[in-house]
Amino acid sequence: MKLHHKALRLFISVSVIVLTSSFLVYELIASDKAMNAYMRYINEKADSSFLYDRYTNQSIAAHLMRTFSSPKEPASVEQKKTLCNAFDSVNGTHGLNLIEHNYPLLHGTLQTTSTKCSEKLEDIFLLPSFDKAVNANREQKDYGQGLGTLEYKFRYYVDLKNNYVYFYDRIDSRQFAIHNWTFLQKGSLGIDQNDIDGIFTGRTVISSIYQDNLTGKKVMSFLTPVYYTGKLKGVVMVDINKENLKNIFYTSDRPLVWRYLNVTLSDISSGREILVNQSETDLFHYVHYEKDIPGGIRVTLSLDLMYFIVSSWKIFAFYLLATILLLNLVRTHFRLYHNVTRENISDAMTGLYNRKILTPTLEQRLQQLVNAGTLVTFIAIDCDKLKVINDTLGHKEGDRIITHLAKAIQSSIRKSDYAIRLGGDEFCIILIDHPSDLTPRLLERIRYNLKIIAHDISISFSTGVYNMQPNDTIDDAYKASDAQLYLNKQKKRAGV
Repeated sequence: MKLHHKALRLFISVSVIVLTSSFLVYELIASDKAMNAYMRYINEKADSSFLYDRYTNQSIAAHLMRTFSSPKEPASVEQKKTLCNAFDSVNGTHGLNLIEHNYPLLHGTLQTTSTKCSEKLEDIFLLPSFDKAVNANREQKDYGQGLGTLEYKFRYYVDLKNNYVYFYDRIDSRQFAIHNWTFLQKGSLGIDQNDIDGIFTGRTVISSIYQDNLTGKKVMSFLTPVYYTGKLKGVVMVDINKENLKNIFYTSDRPLVWRYLNVTLSDISSGREILVNQSETDLFHYVHYEKDIPGGIRVTLSLDLMYFIVSSWKIFAFYLLATILLLNLVRTHFRLYHNVTRENISDAMTGLYNRKILTPTLEQRLQQLVNAGTLVTFIAIDCDKLKVINDTLGHKEGDRIITHLAKAIQSSIRKSDYAIRLGGDEFCIILIDHPSDLTPRLLERIRYNLKIIAHDISISFSTGVYNMQPNDTIDDAYKASDAQLYLNKQKKRAGV
């Protein structure tokens, strides 16, 4: 019965935990769905920004192609003179605006392989159209769409025919200069051969992640080809650095998400990656979203579990509180049930079992043991001359003797045995699988313990022993042991 109650309590406790945890899991699943939808929104917003950058690149490239293809007047003597006066060389690098802005017709810096201003530089007088196109696109309004149109991005034009590069923003050529113009094969500018092959195959825009030689950091770049007379002349490029990407992906409407959001961009063809943002913690990525965007770039977004914990602390607090309260309720219920049950079948004065333990259930169990060949022994016990003690010394002293005898019995038997106070000074011990030849030793142990417990008084008792037989009821077995007790008591009196 006790084992049954323990199993039942364990089952109910586990059920409580499963019930409260299912609520938490439901909230986690709902949050996962909501955050997956939000991850798609972040990706779509970033994709829209990249789409705008690709459109801008195509617009600039188209403007350049129209400029190169349009009829043009030869440069005047004054224009050539101004160009040659501004043409400069620094540390083996040649071009315009290398250190300072000494050629006002161009906004940025031009570096070339030409050592003289008269070599292959007829395009220089057309490059202001590149500045104009970049300025026109930078003035586009965002209208709160989060497209990153106002983001500063590094734009430049690489002429593959005449071997020059024109950066829209001025750079100090003492810090960075193009010396190796075989980048088509070796990728020294950060342009991979695969990217160039992609342009030759007719793709209007391709994306690439590479190590920028100017900053030494990884950037994402969009490449748009510029054709002249049906042949590839150059490439318009825009570099989007990590800070640009942070601003594009930043969750301004949910700053807490950004604290626990991992954002990674990877180049599908080369495998290079840019870690745009990293979560403050790394417990478990409970939301993971991955999407390939046009141009060969893969966007990976993952949200750490800590976001759910921090953002849903009230749910966690309710979960923990409800679980603790329910488990405590189960514990209290079973403790009360145990106490009530114990009081119901226990003797108030001695703490031994009372008559209520002798149920049909116990009788059936004992009969099953006997039928299986297990020895079940009934021992009837009562005090000698208790009536005389009650009459001479009082019932209080008689109760003390009964209590001492109960303690001696309880301390002498095993936990698998039953010690029962039937009433008054009548006791019954039920031994389970206890060898018959050891029964006298048990009785001697009770007498020994009784002397230790009641050292100030002499207490004696009589016993009757009976081994339960098949088909015996509890009443049959007890009556048989009680009859033996009566015979033993008669012999003791006769001997006295």
